[in-house]
Amino acid sequence: MKKLIARIISIPLKWIFSLRYHGKVKFGKKIYVNHRFKFRGPGKLIIGNNVNLWAHKEWNEFLTFDKNAVIKIGDDCRINGVTIQSKKSVTIGKNCLIGSAILIDTDFHSIHHEHRNDPEFVESRSIVIGDDVWIAGQSGILKGVHIGDRSVIGFRALVTKDIPADVVAAGNPAVIVKELKHAERV
Repeated sequence: MKKLIARIISIPLKWIFSLRYHGKVKFGKKIYVNHRFKFRGPGKLIIGNNVNLWAHKEWNEFLTFDKNAVIKIGDDCRINGVTIQSKKSVTIGKNCLIGSAILIDTDFHSIHHEHRNDPEFVESRSIVIGDDVWIAGQSGILKGVHIGDRSVIGFRALVTKDIPADVVAAGNPAVIVKELKHAERV
């Protein structure tokens, strides 16, 4: 019953958000979304099919900082309270589970004081999240990171380097704490 009510609420909201964001947000089929959804910026947000964006306490917030910036969310994902900030691109594979994490593909400011406010000296690199990845709440994924298929990022982890497939990574900075085997009970 709850799923039916969420679906009924989502239909007009999907239409309203599509109009509000002037075609910059493209929704796939069977989307679950509530009022806790924000998009800002000149770029695009592309959401796959059967994606659950029903946010609870924290909003799902998507920000782009360049007209060529693209945020893509694959099919069958569950996103709750995420913040994604993109100047280049953030790509999330299919069947991912993401809690109240933040994904940022740019530094916003140069680390060199003489160029701190000069956009030419700001580094941006794409973020790529593989399929079947779980990113736990309050995690941070920084520019240029690739996370391999089926990996898990632990609560409050700060991911600054690539994470291979089939591992659990945790900590600040995130390190691999366990290798996963398929159908393993943790």
